[in-house]
Amino acid sequence: MTAVAACLVALPAAAQTSTPAADAPATAPTTAACELHVWPAGDLIHLYYGWAHGGTINGSAKGREGYPPVPVNPLTAETQGSLLASLDLPTLLNLPGYKVVIHPTPLTSREIRASTSRLTDSESPCYAEFMIDDLLLTQNVIGGNALRASFRFRAFGLDAAPQRQFGNFVMTKLLQFPPKDPSQETAAGEELKAAFRSDVTQFTAAATKPPKRK
Repeated sequence: MTAVAACLVALPAAAQTSTPAADAPATAPTTAACELHVWPAGDLIHLYYGWAHGGTINGSAKGREGYPPVPVNPLTAETQGSLLASLDLPTLLNLPGYKVVIHPTPLTSREIRASTSRLTDSESPCYAEFMIDDLLLTQNVIGGNALRASFRFRAFGLDAAPQRQFGNFVMTKLLQFPPKDPSQETAAGEELKAAFRSDVTQFTAAATKPPKRK
């Protein structure tokens, strides 16, 4: 069973760090010391493209005419954290034995993209980071609705720079969200959560896919 630990201090702060067994060689990485640090995204962004209106970020929340209403913050960082904790992320990312540390405070896109070293001060000899950069609800009168997510994954060894990194957008179609009336709110909310989990599994499958042979 994957152990999930909640980091109680917002970045930048010391992340929880595993301590190798006392009888383990000082220089030998152990599975107990391996850590996967996970960050949720910020608030869900809404992008709508209609026949006469479109392109304004969170247009309905800003009261723009012609933009369909969307529930306020349907995927909070706390909700995302619970959904991430329900998934076996070490298995999905091919990191068996890694301890999962879910951070409650999202990183900014600048923090994610500008960092060239670890985002925590953990000294674990085997360490990885899984970050959700953006979450977007896209509505298009032609293409339909979807939950689109941007992820980044980085794996480190003993060096300061990551040994491996991968980033990509994925999306899952939505048929019920956003709900058209109150009677549909529960089903639409569950569909959105399922789409979130689908986006995570799609990305991790791409991140762990063997490189193409030349």
